[in-house]
Amino acid sequence: MLVALLTGLPWLLWEAIWAAAPAGMDDLTHLFTRQDTSGAFILALAAVGWISWGSFALALLLEIPAQLRGRTAPRLPGFRLSQRVAATLVGGLLVLLPTGTAMASPAQASPTLAAEQLPGHGGPTAAATARADGGGGQQQPEAAESGAGQRVYTVRDVRPAESLWQIAENELGSGELYTRIADLNDGRTMADGSVFHADASIKPGWTLLLPADHTSHAAAKPPPAPTFQLLGSQQESDDSYTVEPGDYLSKIAQEQLGDGDRWPELYDANRDQVQDPDLIYPGQQLDLPAQRSPVPGESTDPAEPPQHNSPPADDDAPQGNGDGAEPESDGAPETAVPSHEAPADRGDHQVPPVGPTSPGGVASKTPSATPAPTSQAPTTPAASSPAIAAPDSVTEEGQSGIGVREVAGVGMLLAAGLLATLSLKRILQRRRRKPGETIAMPEETGQLEQVLAATQEPGSIHLLDTALRTLAHHAQHEGEHLPSIRGARVTARTVELLPDDTELEPPPPFTRGTDAWWRLNPDTPLLDSDAAAAPYPGLTTIGTDPDGGHLLLNLPHTGTLLLDGTPSEVLATTRAIALEAATCAWSDHADILTVGLGNDIAALLPQGRIRPVPHLRAALSDLGELLLESHQVADEEEPVCPLPWVLICAAEATESDAWELADAISKARHLPVALVLPASVAGGCFPDAERLAAATDTLQRCETLDSDLAIQYVTEADYESFVQTLATTEDPASPAEGPWQSVPDAHLDTSTAGASAGGPGAAGRAAPFPALAAAAGTPTSFRIVSPTTPNTGTGEPDAVESESTRNPTQSSAVEDDDPIDLHTPEISILGPILVSGIKASGHGNRLATLAALVYFKPGRSAEVLCEAMEPRKPWSKMTLQARMSELRNRLGVDTDGEPYLPRERRDGYRLSPKVRCDWSRFQSLAERGLARGPGAGMGDLESALRLVRGRPFGGADHDWASPLVQEMLARIIDVAHTLATWHRTGPDPDLDAARRAITVGLDIDDSAEILYQAWMLIDDQVGNRAGVLKAIETLQAVNRRLDVSMEPATERVIDNIFSKPAQLQRL
Repeated sequence: MLVALLTGLPWLLWEAIWAAAPAGMDDLTHLFTRQDTSGAFILALAAVGWISWGSFALALLLEIPAQLRGRTAPRLPGFRLSQRVAATLVGGLLVLLPTGTAMASPAQASPTLAAEQLPGHGGPTAAATARADGGGGQQQPEAAESGAGQRVYTVRDVRPAESLWQIAENELGSGELYTRIADLNDGRTMADGSVFHADASIKPGWTLLLPADHTSHAAAKPPPAPTFQLLGSQQESDDSYTVEPGDYLSKIAQEQLGDGDRWPELYDANRDQVQDPDLIYPGQQLDLPAQRSPVPGESTDPAEPPQHNSPPADDDAPQGNGDGAEPESDGAPETAVPSHEAPADRGDHQVPPVGPTSPGGVASKTPSATPAPTSQAPTTPAASSPAIAAPDSVTEEGQSGIGVREVAGVGMLLAAGLLATLSLKRILQRRRRKPGETIAMPEETGQLEQVLAATQEPGSIHLLDTALRTLAHHAQHEGEHLPSIRGARVTARTVELLPDDTELEPPPPFTRGTDAWWRLNPDTPLLDSDAAAAPYPGLTTIGTDPDGGHLLLNLPHTGTLLLDGTPSEVLATTRAIALEAATCAWSDHADILTVGLGNDIAALLPQGRIRPVPHLRAALSDLGELLLESHQVADEEEPVCPLPWVLICAAEATESDAWELADAISKARHLPVALVLPASVAGGCFPDAERLAAATDTLQRCETLDSDLAIQYVTEADYESFVQTLATTEDPASPAEGPWQSVPDAHLDTSTAGASAGGPGAAGRAAPFPALAAAAGTPTSFRIVSPTTPNTGTGEPDAVESESTRNPTQSSAVEDDDPIDLHTPEISILGPILVSGIKASGHGNRLATLAALVYFKPGRSAEVLCEAMEPRKPWSKMTLQARMSELRNRLGVDTDGEPYLPRERRDGYRLSPKVRCDWSRFQSLAERGLARGPGAGMGDLESALRLVRGRPFGGADHDWASPLVQEMLARIIDVAHTLATWHRTGPDPDLDAARRAITVGLDIDDSAEILYQAWMLIDDQVGNRAGVLKAIETLQAVNRRLDVSMEPATERVIDNIFSKPAQLQRL
């Protein structure tokens, strides 16, 4: 066919022109004097044919070499149809050609991957992945072309569809590494003949190459060799490093400092830009600490655990009544688990012989060239490759995750909106409570909250919001009208819009994409969320397409959406639409009327967008008032654009109400008005409406978006669970108990301003607020200043001593009263999770989280732990078994030889009571300091506050820890508030110590308004008007971000400060 189009078509065109040329030329000369000019028409038709053939031939010339090289041909304007036809023909030809024997290649023998895999190289191999996917041991073609040692992943046919972000998160440990998968596969031809493009959706059955060096890319890597550069070549500064994709602090420390254990030094040197040591971004410039010479005898192996008095290595393999996670059904012995933290300086690339395995099945730490005889057969890398690879290829997601049905109804955008609402309500809870109280929280995180946290993708919401506001900003700047859009499509990587006018040129930051969609240009910078008002507040997620993209319908443009189904099914879908419209971040405000959805949710949501009405007659009356108001303001010079008016009705309507509503809507075509109604009665009144089936997982066609979709809905059980969780945020706080009753109330009186005239705090009276004043560029981010080395901002040492400095015996008494066994493991969660003996590389972060989970949730079963570690795709018991064994070995044993993670687990998993935790230490110090009172107790409180390294659990979203985090935030704020109050109002004020306490508190919770009140009062006390204004500006920025108002108590503080006559004269 291709040859016929290239050669036969021009021959036919030439013959046609040759036959029609004499008559055609004569007709052209008499074009306006004759009635019969068919010859001229034939010539014109032939000319069109020549132009079409030429464009097709040019498209082939571009497409053939591009597809042979696995690339995408450049897209030429005006050649879209020709290039699509050419791409289809060439792609089909290239898929069919290799099936013939003439082009078949002789079989190549490829070495077994497990035989050459180094210890510490994690992740499934190509062969293992092919077997896991039911490939019968045959490697996929895509995997074969990458050679031995290449990791691959086969896209599964699940709902919602998988995305590159999810694959990177599950396989590489971080969704932000999806770009590495995209770059590695860009231009490759998949099994179905499709060509992978980074900006297109992926399809089930595709086999994707994964970065083989990510899981343990530091392992088996030689130490950095000296580099020699030519004079004049560009090189980076010796004392800085640019973060690259896949980097983490321990890897950078290993490569740049020669020791992965020095990552805390790297973190301390860059605290101004690295808030979380587990979260760094490509392109960041990190300052490298000074090199130090290794101490003789010091171990430089980053993977070597501390030398506890450990028993012989063993693991959780089931043995009699041991603590195996579960009995092995097939009786197969436990296999060796190779270390995932091989030293990064092992550069010989030789596979050491695997030592003898213990009865538990864990390979010996020290490889031996001659394995000692054991009850098992000697193990060699080649012979035992399946045995070694088995545990190493165990995924972190397990085999029995939360069912697709449990997360299919609620999409990632709605999940993120609901969780953001819940988070805001808890912030308001903390603000409303009195000092010493704790907010009302459920004892355990609910199942729905866990599923929502696993489903949400807040990055996609931010991308959609900023992209739309950037579009609005450009349109306003150019003086153009906003383009009318039918809807949007959101994936983990990009945003697409479907314009109403497909011929319209897309404005920035969008560019023309596939079909009629506009695609977000990744090279165009996006503006902040406050750059412009939300341009399309009526956008609402309606469902997901077959590729997993979330489809949003512009309800005001659609006009009317009718839902088919039973009353319960219509209720489930209208709930989802109402909840998202009421909580989404890309809408500043909308007037949403609901009928039949109940009144409880409207009173609980903080945004105030929903207004329940009892029946359709009330909605009709409100719509009539809107029409009258728009008519009255139409003659104004600058009429205000009305808010979107959306009626979401789940109740059955009478036919007369439906006709009246249709008549009113016809008169409101110039207004942003939309209806969502049951189709049973209203179908005949709105013949042109979009019509969809409610609450079904079956794909259906959405004509407005020209796409298939699975509609979004919220079941009755999920809705009730969310309402109950939201109602908890309205419960009163728990009263203060014990020593926490001594937390002082907020002192809002400014009369103490003159009390510091002769006190130690007077030395810093004119100095700006340390650290907090550094937030001028970004008001909501704060830099931690060491509590023991305050900085007044003048560059000179402080002349002011803290209470603990003036009374050294007080601070030492704190340590003497509670002796600590420093040899026992400690779990630190007041900041990023750290556990003694566990490094940040390999499985270190997961093991640290698992240790914290077992510590705070003792006695839990294997099933509960598996689900808590990964709610959406729980671990398998085999994975938990391997991790528990590794954790037990890392923690070691106590002086009596008992492991800190006991084997006996008849009452569930639990740690030894000897294991320490910084949170327990914080509570002990804080309660003792509060009981001692001002003066005597300040040293304990300051010691407690010094334990705080950052937000609890490093700010990570561990669902099982949500109640704990809320309690920790409240207690830390209480301690900071108490110290600031005692230092500020005491007989010998120490304002610098008060400032340091506030700095720590605001660093872990920048929404704590009680600390802003103390900030203002402290700066007012020393006459620092700039500091007071800075505190007000920072608090206002936080409130704008949260979309909340200032507390009345804070307004009273501001009024008191600015109402002083002496200060008014200075203004």
